Amino acid sequence: MLLLKIANKSFFSHNLTIYNRTKYLHFIVNILDFAKSEIFSFYTRWMLLFIFANLYNLRVKTNYFVSYIYSSYLNNQKLVSYVISINSFSTNTIINVNDIKGNPKFFYSAGMLNLQKNQKIRQPKAIITILRALLVKSKIFKAKPTAVHFNNVFFNHQSYIFKKLKQKIFTKLVISYIYRSHNGCRLKKKKRIKIRTRAR
Repeated sequence: MLLLKIANKSFFSHNLTIYNRTKYLHFIVNILDFAKSEIFSFYTRWMLLFIFANLYNLRVKTNYFVSYIYSSYLNNQKLVSYVISINSFSTNTIINVNDIKGNPKFFYSAGMLNLQKNQKIRQPKAIITILRALLVKSKIFKAKPTAVHFNNVFFNHQSYIFKKLKQKIFTKLVISYIYRSHNGCRLKKKKRIKIRTRAR
């Protein structure tokens, strides 16, 4: 009887040990599964962050590259090829044409077209006459971008001349200069009237 109890006790203890080990192994497996899922999610988050950062850097570099190509293209492209300067002076009207480097191409004045006295300075008739002669003889303005500089030309005449020029040439830039002296907002100086009294 004693031997049977000892045998049963040893058998149950052995089974208990196996059960405990199995339970421990199951616990370890659960921990490993949890750690595996956490590590996978951790690496997944870092991988997504890394890909997003690289995509952002790639986008920034792409935008920089495109802007560099665009700016280099604009710098290499000639925005203006010729400059037409229309100068109205107190005694004459002069129109000269230069290229973008400042080299003179054409020069016309009112005297060269047989305009005399007040005809030389009459706006905008003198300017239109010179421009007609210039556009008839020169064919370089057809497809070339041109800038027009007005010097001492009235503003209403500038708009009229610009409308006429726009029909014939490709005008890309208009600049107006006024070099005539002015008195600002101050009123004109009035002539004093002296009242003379007879001396007694």
